[in-house]
Order: sequence, then structure tokens, then C-alpha cells
Amino acid sequence: MARNIFGGTAADAAENESGGRLVSLKGRVYLTEESPDEVKDLLDLAGNEMKDGLLTDSRGMIPQFQGPDGVEQLWVDFNAGRVMLTPNDVGKRLQSHTISYDPHGAKQYTDIKLREYVPFSGAEVNLTNGRTWVTAQVEPQDSTGNVLQVKQGPRQSTRIRNDGCVLIDSSAPSQTPLVVGSKGAPADGYLILVTDDTADGAGEVFVVQKNGRITTKGDAVVKGNVYANNIGTARVFSGTDDPRNAGVTPRVGDVWINYGN
Repeated sequence: MARNIFGGTAADAAENESGGRLVSLKGRVYLTEESPDEVKDLLDLAGNEMKDGLLTDSRGMIPQFQGPDGVEQLWVDFNAGRVMLTPNDVGKRLQSHTISYDPHGAKQYTDIKLREYVPFSGAEVNLTNGRTWVTAQVEPQDSTGNVLQVKQGPRQSTRIRNDGCVLIDSSAPSQTPLVVGSKGAPADGYLILVTDDTADGAGEVFVVQKNGRITTKGDAVVKGNVYANNIGTARVFSGTDDPRNAGVTPRVGDVWINYGN
């Protein structure tokens, strides 16, 4: 902290009990009204040590001097009791403080802290390998709260619930809730759309339509049973040997595709 300037004003006169000026008299300086320890750390305006102490001038006035670092008041005694001195540069210091760009360092501190926050829009977060951007600690099995919620007006369109469930609203007629790939959804909308824009497989490769129809360009590999209303419990067998030879009891509607003979 800086040293403050005391003395030198019309009010800084050394007087006795009768009001007479005390000329060329040495005074004792203290930090408080009761402190027994004299203050020796005093400098003149040029920054020189006041080796002779604080002396009044020929008019009995207390000259300007610099007090100890950061001290805002001093008590002086010219053999007439202690009186308090306050700095005479308070106005200049206040003005300098008010016009300073960042007198408390608050702006610098705020700028540093704001870099740690994400703005409401236009945010870009760069993460190094192995770093997690956001972790939401939630109560176990909480299906009422949402980690993330997207709303279109009053309607909730997409939610990631606290229990990990992802809810996607497909009520909008032209909305495809889940699109995987860079190709946009058609105007009429699907439930799920998987696209491939590479040269050897461009277009829609897997589609779940809103009427429940599933279309895929690839093979459908099913390890379990396939059930449908139009086939009932019918089964499809293929190969060179009659499935009955393998212990299969035929059902109505079963199909054996004999090939390889």
C-alpha cells in the first residue's frame, strides 16, 4: 500500500490550551490515542527520512509529511495532548480511484472467472482426451427430473431423464425424432432414420416409419423367432434334408425350401 500525506492544511496547527501557536516545536506521533509507542517511520514529501522528527514551522503549522505505509490516521502531541491527523490527499486518492479502469482488480477477476462459464448461446467447449465436460449427479431411479430438456413452446420435444431414459416426442407431423447420419429427414418425417452419405452407400439405409414399417437396404439377421400376423406360428426351413428327419413336428403353414440336392 502507498503512504498517505498528512499536515499542510489550514486546520493543521499546533496550539496550546490557550490557542497559542507552538512554533518550531517537535511533536510526538502515535498510531492511536492510547498507544505508548512513538511512530518513527515518517518521510518528507521528497521521500527523505525525517531524522529530527515532526517539527512545526515558524507559524506553528504542521508541515506536510508522509506517514507509515497504509496508515489512515495518526495522533500527534505537541505537549498539549494528543490530537488526530487525517490524510490531506483523500480527495485526490478518491478521484484517482473512481476514474481508474480497475481499481480493485474486480474486472480482471471477473474476466478470468467468466472464461470458466458457458454462455447461453454460441458456446464452444474444447475438451482434451479423457476429459468429461458435464457430469450430472442425480438420485438413483429418478424418473421425474430431466438432465436435459428441449422445449418447443409449451411442448417437451426431447428429454434425457435422470434415470437415463431418452424420450423423443414425434407428434409433429414433419418431425423425424432420431436421425443418424448427415442426411436430413424428409418432409413427411419418420420415427428413426439412418443415412449413409458415403460414395458406396448413399441414401437411407434404415428407416422406421410412423406406421411401424421398417425398411433396410442391408440384410436382416434374426437369431430368434420371427412373428407376424400374416404368418401366425408358421416356420420356414431350408436345406437338403426334410426337417421332420431332425425331429421337427410340422405345423400348419410351415414351409420347407429344399435346395442343394
